[in-house]
Amino acid sequence: MKPLWFIKIALCLFLLPSLALAEEPYKGSLEKARSLDKEEFFEDAINYWQKTLDENPPPSIILYAKLKLTNTYSHLGQLDKAVEVSRSLTESNPDHYDSWFHFANSLAALKQYSQAAKAFKKTITLKPEEGLGRVGLAFAYFGDQKPDSAVEEFRKAMKIFKANKNISWYRDSRLAINQIKGFARFPPKFADLWLGNNLKRVQDTYMDAVLDLNNLLN
Repeated sequence: MKPLWFIKIALCLFLLPSLALAEEPYKGSLEKARSLDKEEFFEDAINYWQKTLDENPPPSIILYAKLKLTNTYSHLGQLDKAVEVSRSLTESNPDHYDSWFHFANSLAALKQYSQAAKAFKKTITLKPEEGLGRVGLAFAYFGDQKPDSAVEEFRKAMKIFKANKNISWYRDSRLAINQIKGFARFPPKFADLWLGNNLKRVQDTYMDAVLDLNNLLN
């Protein structure tokens, strides 16, 4: 008959892999969600992002999954849900830059320009050295029929882009100022398409060049 200590050790060794899996059940759902998202199966990905959240992951994974959920709802045109999820992120992560930028983008896409402006202001407070937040704020001001405030923000953004040698956005900000002045003689709705396209470009630039979600997974 084997001694009691041997039985205890064998039992622990047998249980260890199972316990490890039980502690991190979210990982399978997370990888499935990421795979579906990469292949642009967004509707299917939503279920796995939500499943990841339901499986009690650590805070960094909760943040990651909700940021991805916001993006997924935006891709699907479900802007109300994108706003809802991103708003909850600003409440649970009030000092997190990406949470506020997602919220601002979602509000702007929904044409809630006044609220979008407030959210973009928060991104500027959190990262004053990033000029894209000021560009978003400028476009939100223009959508809120405050062209003078928009021009002022573009000028501030230009100083940041010049310092950072971001020639593309420096030129585009200067062009936007001239375009805003040109729109002055037309009805407010005249520039809706222009505004929508530019807000989409702000979002795309943010997603491609500013956002780094991999930091949350490391």
